[in-house]
Amino acid sequence: MKGRLAAVLVFSSFFTICGIAQNSGMGPRTSMSNGMGGVVISGSVVTPQGTPIGEARIEVRDLQTGTAMASGYTRSDGSFEFSALPMTNYEVVALHGMAETRERVPAGEMNASITLRLNTAGTNVQQADGTATVSVAEYRVPEKARQAFHKAEAALAKNKLEDVSKYLSKALQIYPSYAPALTLQAVMALDKNDTKSAIDELDKAIHSDPGYAMAYTATGAALNQLARFDEALRACDRAITLAPEAWQAHFEMAKSYIGKAEYQHALEQLARAQQEIPRDYAPIHLVRAHALLALKNYNDAVTELQAFLTLVPQGPDSSEVRETMAKVKAFMASNAAPPSIATR
Repeated sequence: MKGRLAAVLVFSSFFTICGIAQNSGMGPRTSMSNGMGGVVISGSVVTPQGTPIGEARIEVRDLQTGTAMASGYTRSDGSFEFSALPMTNYEVVALHGMAETRERVPAGEMNASITLRLNTAGTNVQQADGTATVSVAEYRVPEKARQAFHKAEAALAKNKLEDVSKYLSKALQIYPSYAPALTLQAVMALDKNDTKSAIDELDKAIHSDPGYAMAYTATGAALNQLARFDEALRACDRAITLAPEAWQAHFEMAKSYIGKAEYQHALEQLARAQQEIPRDYAPIHLVRAHALLALKNYNDAVTELQAFLTLVPQGPDSSEVRETMAKVKAFMASNAAPPSIATR
């Protein structure tokens, strides 16, 4: 977006709507292959001690090309299943926060069942009953530091950036290990395109409070700026493990997948963000339009661009969006080169 302040304002809602949430009890959210084969890959993800891990991300990749043929998340009992996969050699990857493990499935196995063991030492694992360990770091923060941070939040909502910096500095003077203050300070650095400082601040926040989901999402945003998309996906996945309702993490994951040219996965993450967000969020429509254009789904792309303009008729991006929409419509009426739209 024009004016990187918009990226900062996205994070202002972190400090009011993100938090630890229980598993919804739904089954895995998967992306199924459209292949004509009938291979079924199922299994479970557990700790080395055998404890089921819910909400672990699963990717089924073609071993030859590395392409993700299917993806989803484990159920609360750690189980998963993918079907209708073509016959080939696969590698199944399980990700939970920063932990990762993988298992190969050779061609010829029509019904493969595997158990993936993840070493989750140092992470907050979602147990089979859907509960998660809640960090107690927040309870150590002095009240005066909390008050200063809340004033920084209020100043951010009013776009008073000098006051934001002033109150964050005060909060961190009182308590240098205050993870939310460090995270917001990092987001402010991202607004100034100072990615290195942002990542340094986020590393401090995560070290101070490994259970603070927002720090991981902001890390994902910073890594996206550096085009380190796989690392961004891992950081956001960790955020979602800690806070399943963190729509911002899904939004950043969508941007990561667009960077990897995995547009269908991007659309899936945007759909999940849309489900979790408490209001309609215009940039989701803009990023979705980008993915749809790449997939040559021009009608739906126009719908998304119009939805953006309905929400933001006079914003800094509105003029560019109108121009893009006009180009898309012109292309649909002719055989001109298809347009594209930039996402920031």
